[in-house]
Amino acid sequence: MEVEPDLLIGQVVKRYAQRRVVSTSQRVVRGTAAAIGAVLDATATGTGIHTASIERLNATFRSHLTPLVRRGRALAHTVATLDAGMWLVGTSYNVCWSHASLRLEAPAGSGRKWLERTPAMAAGLTDHPWTLRPAALPGAPACLGGSQAAWPPAQARPPASNAAGSLTPVPCGATPLSAH
Repeated sequence: MEVEPDLLIGQVVKRYAQRRVVSTSQRVVRGTAAAIGAVLDATATGTGIHTASIERLNATFRSHLTPLVRRGRALAHTVATLDAGMWLVGTSYNVCWSHASLRLEAPAGSGRKWLERTPAMAAGLTDHPWTLRPAALPGAPACLGGSQAAWPPAQARPPASNAAGSLTPVPCGATPLSAH
């Protein structure tokens, strides 16, 4: 595994007594305190190393990914299933879902109070929220969550038919699959 040369890592160490946090300390694991401080200032995410962002992200993954709701990973069955779910939630979080903390005041006369933004919009990677379909396509930019590898091809199924040879009715809103 290659480590990015500009990677900065800060750590918050929490000390517990009787299941309660009694003290915390911060330390620099990789990089310098000045470099971490500069990034925190530039991104307006605080003045010191803290766990709020990662705890919020963990809560987001747990609330949207069923295998993570409970402490065990048994429901995921395979690493591939968990990876796919993490990719799906991460992509949705960054390019599809607007976040209240990133919204901007709307221009006067627009009829709106706020301009909603996704993290990708706030970072300048896109100018609009994406729907999941284009974000999941193999051609989507990797920085926007585009899949790194092409999805496996869908298996074609022949159209369903009844004994008389006519097509079976499909419920309203559904589309029958056909062989190409």
